[in-house]
Amino acid sequence: MLKNGDFIYIYYDDKVSYMMAYQENMSISTHKGELKIPPEAYYGDCVLANTGEPFYLLRPVLSDFMMKVKRRTTIIYPKEAGVIILELGISSGKRVIEIGTGSGSLTIILSRVVGKDGHVYSFERREDHLENAVKNVKRFSPFNNVEYFAKDPLLEGGFGIEDADAMFLDVSEPWKLIEEAYKAVIPGGPIGFISPNIEQVQTTVYKMHETGFIRVRCMEMLSRRIRIKKNLTRPFDRMIGHTGYLVFAHKIKKEKIEPESDYNI
Repeated sequence: MLKNGDFIYIYYDDKVSYMMAYQENMSISTHKGELKIPPEAYYGDCVLANTGEPFYLLRPVLSDFMMKVKRRTTIIYPKEAGVIILELGISSGKRVIEIGTGSGSLTIILSRVVGKDGHVYSFERREDHLENAVKNVKRFSPFNNVEYFAKDPLLEGGFGIEDADAMFLDVSEPWKLIEEAYKAVIPGGPIGFISPNIEQVQTTVYKMHETGFIRVRCMEMLSRRIRIKKNLTRPFDRMIGHTGYLVFAHKIKKEKIEPESDYNI
């Protein structure tokens, strides 16, 4: 049975849905009618609005939490978040550095994945963005495992953290932070970044190789849904296309290596 504070995804169809924390005797006004959640409600229940329209009480998934944050910045989308988690090897108990907290959508996922035994160090130079992100993370993550820094590591003496298991950068000029990233990550450990423009990727990749990172790979995630109807199944006309290039690499124990003439990215 649902308890106060449990998040529920209230689903009518792909165009009409809501996610909120359950409260006993709660009611919701929608353009499909007034919806009253009964006092003894369970996940999976169908609840009828006063118009007779059916709504379903579903368990939210991680992508729902990402997309429902209060935004002040462009967010990391679920189509990138899953790849980030896999490519950086993030799992329970890991220590992860994030640069560019933004609205906290990725921070929420990192917090949930590393769990109560892990730790997330999140850096954001804009205090107003950080304040909003902290509220989002507190709302959507059950763990108190995120440490926030309102600072620019480039201007304020680096990260002050050593032997982090992984790092992800979401900043406009990631190449400027590669040397500090090298100091903060464990030998052999992965780092990654996202950039919207290929020129940013090229500049950062050259800096990575000069600093001591190898196994560089660059990729782009495109997400296209399929509309399923009898005898009319086909892709949707609209899709989430380019949002950014993802780049990942690993640190080696070598301070300086010669740049390669050809990068396989």
